[in-house]
Amino acid sequence: MKIFVDFDNTIFDARHDFAEGLYNIFYLHGVNRGLYQKTYDSFARAIGENGELHSPKNHIVKIAGAMEMNINQKVFLQEISEFLENLEEFVFEDFYAFANQYNKKDLIILSYGEYEFQKQKIAGSGIEQFFADTIITQEDKTVEIEKYMQNFPDELVVLIDDKLGYFENAKQSEINIKTVHIVRGDSKCKNSKNCNMHISNLREIGGII
Repeated sequence: MKIFVDFDNTIFDARHDFAEGLYNIFYLHGVNRGLYQKTYDSFARAIGENGELHSPKNHIVKIAGAMEMNINQKVFLQEISEFLENLEEFVFEDFYAFANQYNKKDLIILSYGEYEFQKQKIAGSGIEQFFADTIITQEDKTVEIEKYMQNFPDELVVLIDDKLGYFENAKQSEINIKTVHIVRGDSKCKNSKNCNMHISNLREIGGII
């Protein structure tokens, strides 16, 4: 069995204190919250149009260019790098109980996003030691799973993710994939024919697979 685990909001709390800490660096460079949120939201709209993915570097370039702000990007990026160096406090506590249930060789991080930003976050979280491999993709996650599983054709695949959208293509794959939707906080699980099970934290995995 190979277990592919999403990073943001599955292993790592990318909302709340982390998001606030990231915003504070923008704020110190003169970016107010309204401008920050408006330009942040534009990345979500742009993904389907031109493949532009969010990262602090891309975000500050967009702000500086659109608003003609004089921002020292070298200093800004250095401060971002320093902030991303130590992110262990943002790892969900239930992750460690989950990771210790399995052999490292069976666990793979599968994260969607801008490569350098995701790489920095994952490294800063300190969780790579629990995994055999880390995959950061800008494609559909099923594409990466199918490529990876060419070396393990007879093994079951489990995909754990907080986004139901990845499960449709997974269930259309010829690979035997179980899909697990993790729902953190006050969000509600949505019924989906593409989802085998819902969980509220990673501790619940052990009794299911």
